[in-house]
Amino acid sequence: MAEINVHAHEKITRKKVMEQDTLYRTLKEIANGHVYVAICNMRDYASNHSIGMWRDELESLISDYELMMDYLGRGIIDPDREKIHMRISTRLERCVRNIMLYNKTLASPFYQEAKRKGGDIPLEIDQLRAELEGFVSEQAMLGLLSDEELTAKTTEIYARHVGQMSAFFHRIIVSPQWNESMRGQMTELLTSPTIDSFDAQLMVSAITISTLNHTDEQKMLTLAGVYRDATDMKIRQRALVGWVFASAMSDKTHDEITSLCDDESVARELADMQKQVMFCLNADKDNQTIQKDIIPELMKNQNLNITRFGITEKEDDPMEDILNPNADDERMEKLESTMNRMEKMQKEGSDIYFGGFSQMKRFTFFNDMANWFWPFFIEHPGVQDALSKMGEAGFLKNMLNYGPFCESDKYSFLLTMKTVIERLPANVREMMQSGYEMGPVVSDADRNSGAYIRRMYLQDIYRFYRLNFHKNELRSPFTDERFFLFVTNKTFSGTKVSRKLPELAWFMHKRQMANCFSAIAERIIRSTEDEQDMDYVHIASLYFFEYKKDAEAAYSVLKKAWDEGLLNDDVAGLKMLGRVSLVKKDYEMACNCYKRLQELNPDNSNYALNYCVTLMKLARYHEACDILYRLDYEHPSANTTRALAWALMGEGKKEQADALYQKLLLQENTAPEDFLNAAYCQWFMGNVRNAVQYFSDYKDSLGKKQLPSDWLSKEFENDMQMLEANGIKPVDMMLMADIVEKNTKGTDSADGQTIL
Repeated sequence: MAEINVHAHEKITRKKVMEQDTLYRTLKEIANGHVYVAICNMRDYASNHSIGMWRDELESLISDYELMMDYLGRGIIDPDREKIHMRISTRLERCVRNIMLYNKTLASPFYQEAKRKGGDIPLEIDQLRAELEGFVSEQAMLGLLSDEELTAKTTEIYARHVGQMSAFFHRIIVSPQWNESMRGQMTELLTSPTIDSFDAQLMVSAITISTLNHTDEQKMLTLAGVYRDATDMKIRQRALVGWVFASAMSDKTHDEITSLCDDESVARELADMQKQVMFCLNADKDNQTIQKDIIPELMKNQNLNITRFGITEKEDDPMEDILNPNADDERMEKLESTMNRMEKMQKEGSDIYFGGFSQMKRFTFFNDMANWFWPFFIEHPGVQDALSKMGEAGFLKNMLNYGPFCESDKYSFLLTMKTVIERLPANVREMMQSGYEMGPVVSDADRNSGAYIRRMYLQDIYRFYRLNFHKNELRSPFTDERFFLFVTNKTFSGTKVSRKLPELAWFMHKRQMANCFSAIAERIIRSTEDEQDMDYVHIASLYFFEYKKDAEAAYSVLKKAWDEGLLNDDVAGLKMLGRVSLVKKDYEMACNCYKRLQELNPDNSNYALNYCVTLMKLARYHEACDILYRLDYEHPSANTTRALAWALMGEGKKEQADALYQKLLLQENTAPEDFLNAAYCQWFMGNVRNAVQYFSDYKDSLGKKQLPSDWLSKEFENDMQMLEANGIKPVDMMLMADIVEKNTKGTDSADGQTIL
């Protein structure tokens, strides 16, 4: 019986998927202009499925479209035909989306909960306006009450209002497709100075969740309008996040969105928002860093007490002063360094609190979806019990008002403190009551900046999609690269947002976000018409060379720029062309690049050293030696010594080269190549036995990784120029490879002696 039930469930599930596929195909037909095909689909769908209250609307628009086709078929000229066709297409799309929403309210627990909490009352703008403006009036009247009446009345007003706002929040989520009139009225209401900012912020979030989970063009344009018209920064930033994500998820262009994005300040905000979204997505990675690197380091310093007067030490261990007299200073330095590291992560934009606060979203408070998005206020009825238990805690007020926490984390923190306050030591509770500022605080200037407000709101919305009970039913903007990497969406193509792509590409590259860098680079490469643009040259060459492993394509981009004289003073381009040319074995070009880099930066020893390497690749050893002698005197290093020894071998000065190799082999940081090159030098000097030993040492230095049988022959091929210049014949190379192979295997003559 259980097996039959499972099969029945799978059958029902497949049927629902097929039904949704039919509706999605219909939307695609409408988008492609195939309205009649879409109508036929919906006529068949309606004959086999319940479509609720939308049946009359569907029949009406089918009738209107058939009438329009009939007029055309009879040759009747209608100057408004194009407008009517567009109007019917829009009506049909809205009708299909409403039917899809109707299906969701029947099958999805998320929508079922929203419908239950929103009530059966449809969303009415006049009712919402009355509630929002009435609450402001009620707040004003509180100032006329006596102290005895104030507390009770405040509790009553906020309890009723928060309940009403929760109902409107859920009502918006299940509201059918809006029309232009609804959009205009809602935009005007949410930007009105006659309503409370917190209420407006909550409603903006409701509209955002609604349209992200179920596309609604007019809701998205409402958010864009609120962003454009609102004077309150917190309302604007919430609206910004909403319309940007909604635009990316709808994957459609709109004149109003394009117009917004052609404003430089808007483009700047979108670029900053894109970076902040990436920090949200890195929350788990940052949490691992904190758990593995930072927290253990802090725990090592648990002999320190954190008090209201700062960090103090516990009683000293007398033996430690004898065994490690510098222990105290070292401990304080490590603690300070660790704290600074976490603070730096937070200032750069990392969501360092996600890991900790993600465990604090299980309170019943968060069972109401609206509570994930309320700006923090102490009058919220959901935290009154917590406040009554803690009393007047100055520390909490400072932490909640000035701490670097998003709004939902503030509620989490307060509710968590309620559960632990009674278990804290008396001196800790005293410290909290005093108002002592423990932990980081945010200045007023930062807290009121658009960038900070937007970052905190992104953290709120990220937590909702990651931690909410219904997360698996939600269409999250954080799980699909097409959505969270919104700057590559066609919605923003051709606007001033496109000018920010190079900056964002370097941001992704620096943070090793390979997929995101590649996506942005591909967008730049596809859209750039001017191949002389240096952003294009830098990003395209990096993309091809490092990400696609296509040195040929990278070389083509850079060589063209070189031929057109674009790289004469371009350090980044010259460095990349030098690298690519070495891989391509175009040593002449590599030499030209590093020579120019040395001319531009005469004090940069790395450029000079690379220039010498390219000179030696061209067998211009004498020129290389002149530079390397100077470098070895002014900037001595193992790499300079290695290069000089190689150049001396190229000039035939084997004894001088050997002296340098012997010096390198005595150092602690000997590189495997030092054994290889020392072997060459001994071979050139006729010391074959020593050469065999160094070749064997070279193999040992490579570790236990499996080498091919021709491993040494491959090295000879790479260094053929040097070998031939010193009289080594091909047959000598073959024999030497065999000798070394036999020597390293240890299976020579019967007496156990090596071949030499």
